[in-house]
Order: sequence, then structure tokens, then C-alpha cells
Amino acid sequence: MKVLEINKKLTEKVENVYKIKGDDAFLVKNAINNIKTFCIKQAEEFNFVKLEGEKLTVNEFVANITTLPFANDYRVVVIDNPNAEIVKTINKFEFDSTIVLIVLNCANLKVGETIDCSKLDRTDINRYVLNYLKKANMSIMESALDYLVDATNSDMSKIVNELNKIVSYNLGKATIDLPTVLNLVASSNEYVSYMLTSAIDEKNYSKFQKILSTMTKSITASEAFSYLGKYFRRMQYVAVNKNDEELSQILSIKPYAVKMSRQFVTKNGVKYYIHLYKKYIELDYKIKSGKITAINALYELIF
Repeated sequence: MKVLEINKKLTEKVENVYKIKGDDAFLVKNAINNIKTFCIKQAEEFNFVKLEGEKLTVNEFVANITTLPFANDYRVVVIDNPNAEIVKTINKFEFDSTIVLIVLNCANLKVGETIDCSKLDRTDINRYVLNYLKKANMSIMESALDYLVDATNSDMSKIVNELNKIVSYNLGKATIDLPTVLNLVASSNEYVSYMLTSAIDEKNYSKFQKILSTMTKSITASEAFSYLGKYFRRMQYVAVNKNDEELSQILSIKPYAVKMSRQFVTKNGVKYYIHLYKKYIELDYKIKSGKITAINALYELIF
């Protein structure tokens, strides 16, 4: 099941074993907290325990999961990255009132409900934000929601942090508008880089102008210019090197990112990105020598 379905599923049935899989640390933490909150109504200090699974012995594990809950219906035991012996024990153990949450190393577990804590897609993130705001009796304009998700690079921990800020600021107002989000949400470096470079990859110059106008309200023109320089350097490498695995190591990016970059090189041509990087080097020298401002360099670069 998806992490956003936990609360609904818990009301239907509480499983004895949950396998928490995925690379989003916020969602993993959120999954554990939701199960803990639902299952433990009192005496948390006695009924909730976290164990490091790599060095955990079978005897220690059994002692923890056979301990009866105190003044509560359940006892929740979280095991991070259990070793092979612990996994074997879980597979054949008959649980009673203990709920075991396995974080990482779930591949060989044959029992339990899987909770998917992979990064949420756009639809699920939007649903999370809307539900979060609904609890505060608020709604959000579509444009404001889009900017919030993009500006945080879909990072759930950042989104929740910004939502707390927005809700506190927007008390008394039923609808959160774009100006509010623009004023309160700090754009991530990844978002700035992505939006600017995507406009260049698409050769959409009017889009570039609009994004740049918005971005320079929260970051300096020098920072934006620097982001573009890093991107053009990467694209030039991709344009002249056909070995994706080697590029992944040189540029310290995932093979998927290399694959996507190569699609744009194929679309726009090798010379397009080589020319852009050469132009960046030329303008960077002019900025440092005081012959041009960073903001003018940005516009000269794109046009």
C-alpha cells in the first residue's frame, strides 16, 4: 500500500508485520509515526521501542517482541535493517499483540504488509497538500500549489515545513494565493536550475524570461548564472562523450539523468550545447572583469 493509505488501512485491520520500503526519509518517518499514534494510546515509553537490526541477536529480538504491552492493546517494535537471522525468525514467528515495523532489508521477508515510502508522484503530493490544508480549513490556488511543489523540488520534508509557515502566516484567510507562496517559499537550487534549463532545452525564450523574472526575486542573478554554467558544462560533456556509465561517474549524476540529457542533445544538436557553454565562459569572464552585469549576461546568453 502507499504511505498515504496507512490511516485508512489501520481502521480496517492492524497487521502484525509492516515492511517499510522506499528512499524518502520523511515518508518513512511519517509511516512509523502514523502506526505508533494509531496503536499506542498511552504509556509510549513502555510500548514503543526502536532497535538496530544489524547487530541484533535472535534472543534479543524474541525478548522484545514477546514482551506484553503495558496498559495498551499493542506494543510497537521498529527494527532498522534487520540481519538475515532476524528476517528468518520473523518469517516463521507467530505474533500476538506486538506490531513489528521493518525498515529497509525487506527483500527476503515473506510475511507482512508492504508500505511504499518511495517519493510521491505529483498527484499524491497534491492530495497530501490539499488534505493538510483542509484540516486547517484552508484551500490553495492551483498556481500556488504548482509553485510550492516545484520550488521545493517535490521534497516532502520541505513541503511540510513550508506548509507550516504558510498556514501560520495565512491565518484568517480561507485561500492561499500565489503571491503568498512566492513571498514565503524559498526556491530550492534544484528547482531554479531545472526551470531555467528546461526553458533553454525547449528553446522557449518567453518562458525563460518569465521564470528568470520570478527567480531573481528570491536569488541573485549571479546565482542563476552559476546554475546555468554548471548545467551547460554537463550538457557539453554529454554532447562530446558517448559513454553513459563514464559520464555518470565523471559528473556524479545518476545514469537516468545522463539518459535524459542525451535526449535533449539528440533533439537540439551537439553544437547547440557546445556553443552555449562557450558563450557562458565568455560571459563569465566579462562579469568577473566588470564589463557586464550578471543579469545582462543571463539575457545575452539566452538570446
